[in-house]
Amino acid sequence: MFCKIDKKALFLYSGIALLFIYPLIQAGIFYRDDLDRAITGQYGWRGLGRPVADILMKILSASGHYNLDLFPYTMIASCLFIGGASLLLSEHLSRLEVSSHKFVAALLIFNPFMLQNIAYRYDSLGMSVAFFLAVMAYTYKANNPIRQVSVKLLAGVLSLTLYQPCANIFIGLLAVDIMIAAVKNNCKATGIINKTFKSTVLFISFYLVYMLFFATKSNSRAEIISANSEGLEHLLATTMALKDMVLSYFYGPVYIYFLIPVVSGLIFTLIANRHNGKMTLSFGLYWVLSLIVFLVSLMGPTIFLKDAPVFPRTLVSFSVCLVLIAIPVVCFLPKMKYLSLVPVITVIAFSAQLSSAIKSQREYEDFIFNMIGRDLMTNNEIKTIGTVGQVNIDERTKLLMSNKPLIGYFLSPASEFLASFQLINKGSPQTLHGYGNEQNNKNALSRMISSGIKPISTNKEYSLFISGNTAIVSLGTNNN
Repeated sequence: MFCKIDKKALFLYSGIALLFIYPLIQAGIFYRDDLDRAITGQYGWRGLGRPVADILMKILSASGHYNLDLFPYTMIASCLFIGGASLLLSEHLSRLEVSSHKFVAALLIFNPFMLQNIAYRYDSLGMSVAFFLAVMAYTYKANNPIRQVSVKLLAGVLSLTLYQPCANIFIGLLAVDIMIAAVKNNCKATGIINKTFKSTVLFISFYLVYMLFFATKSNSRAEIISANSEGLEHLLATTMALKDMVLSYFYGPVYIYFLIPVVSGLIFTLIANRHNGKMTLSFGLYWVLSLIVFLVSLMGPTIFLKDAPVFPRTLVSFSVCLVLIAIPVVCFLPKMKYLSLVPVITVIAFSAQLSSAIKSQREYEDFIFNMIGRDLMTNNEIKTIGTVGQVNIDERTKLLMSNKPLIGYFLSPASEFLASFQLINKGSPQTLHGYGNEQNNKNALSRMISSGIKPISTNKEYSLFISGNTAIVSLGTNNN
């Protein structure tokens, strides 16, 4: 049971998380896969190796075979588990005697990339619980060693069965411990090696248990790259894609907000070490090691997959960098600890800007699909509807994307299944679902055009072709 102080801290952290994600709640959109689940009522996570996510939502939705919408409660409940993760980190930092540990732990909440996890109204709760469990797997402490290892192992396995990439926060927290050792400069190399070894063994252990009992054998997304030159090229391509996505967040003046506390903390750490006669070299080595471990944590083992998930939602450990930045500041500049909040300004601003962009784009798409729906309803003989292309990006969203390139990784303008389910929702249930149908739809459109069929409706947003009882909607600027 939490004590009274813990409960207050939990509510404070959860409240901060709620303020952070509030723009997404206010936007209230169906994001990507939400469109599918809202119409079909499917769960679908078991097939992706996430069986506990299915069970969790079946219990909470109280709707049996159909996964019914619980928005906004899923997002609100997600804040509770994100806040709980910060509370667990706070207790861990307290045991390591880190100054202002509650303040530092709160920074774990502010992850701009994790906003994509929260944007999914059906997935957000499961992903947040997975994040909480992965933090528990690293931070849990008990007097009984057997109990401690058992709880850590169970929490790690459950995290993987809810959302696999969330386990990467485990690696990120190892980077935090190494940074603490660097700042305190009182930990021998053998201690760091021992800690890293134990953490690695535990991490591999709950991955092995997960692979043996829960992983889906037929999941094509889980195929690992080959151990040859082709695999190395694939790994380098994934690494470059990851680099591009991460750096897109630091576009414009954003990097300056991060440099202010980083440079301040680094300078005063070096001054303090020199004044106290401690070795600057060991601090430098630990600092570099901490940075390397943090970078590894961004994608963790998933970087070795052929279909590596280079998406914002997989970078659940990014906010660890805010914790790493804050630790030297609170230790050597305690009166100026609020310098650590300067980067948070960019994260909060991004939450508002992202929500504005995806809401604006969805309103724009609603307008387009309303027009398409009206055109389709004039022909009652249509039995099959296919879509090709992608909806244009609206002007307000273009402005936001040009200044915040990371928004482009979140946006997903309607195409394929995203376009199909929007048409279904507009009263055209005969629309193909779009999964794997894109090439067939393109071929059908080519046959229509080559046979001289003209669109019955055309404009800069879409063209509608009809042949017999088949209709093809060509989306985007170059639609005919």
